Amino acid sequence: VVSTQSTGWLIVAGILLSLYLLSFVVAPVNYYGKMILYYLVFFLTAVLHMVYCPFFPKNRDNTYTLAPFFYHMSRLVTGLTIEAEGMEHIEKSDAGYIIMANHQSSLDTLCMAKIWPHRAIILMKKSLMYVPFFGWAAYLSGHEFITRASGASNEVRDHMNLINERIKEERLRVIVFPEGTRNRTFDGKMLPFKKGGFHMAQQSQCAILPVLIYITPDVYDSKRWVFNRGTVRVKVLEPIPTVGLTKDDVNGLLEETQTKMQGALDAMIVKKE
Repeated sequence: VVSTQSTGWLIVAGILLSLYLLSFVVAPVNYYGKMILYYLVFFLTAVLHMVYCPFFPKNRDNTYTLAPFFYHMSRLVTGLTIEAEGMEHIEKSDAGYIIMANHQSSLDTLCMAKIWPHRAIILMKKSLMYVPFFGWAAYLSGHEFITRASGASNEVRDHMNLINERIKEERLRVIVFPEGTRNRTFDGKMLPFKKGGFHMAQQSQCAILPVLIYITPDVYDSKRWVFNRGTVRVKVLEPIPTVGLTKDDVNGLLEETQTKMQGALDAMIVKKE
């Protein structure tokens, strides 16, 4: 006689097997199945931070230490291979710098985990600090949270000045997505860059390290529910110095950086095709 509990497990197993088989022929099932698994790995990594980070609270290298777990587990569930070029620029200097990366999809996090440098942090909205697990893990890992509330301009300015000092004193590497938002209609061209990261680079007099991420539409395309096994290319360009630049040079610095990054991205697209 089969018990009720055994029957329940058989039903669950049958559903999972059916979904697995459907993923080979029904694009949405494959796409959402992999995305659920990918975000599950994200959640597990946050939980791992919660276990590990209390022993090293606010240590800027906590994420560096745990990034390989996220990277390898994400590769396993997504079937993606990350090819990175220019890795020698990541630790070429022990100084702090600003990483400028294009923002194509949520898979950019996986790509950044591949090249995550020592003492790297991300600037986040302060409201994210209160998101269960994710926000707590980010706080314990020493990432910085910026207030965006109206009327808080003085607080934001003081905090940014403090971060600029920490970039020099603690040799921080700050990760910035200069497009400001995910490029959901990616057609090979990046969105116009925002100035915030460039003001930070100029004020701290630290170099900009451009990073390009390119995922072909036959590997990942959320609009068409495409999520296949394949290769994602990441390219780290040579650092762009900012020593001696003033606030009057910020526009030129932005244009130089976007021109170099777009040119490198164009070359990656042509090479892939």
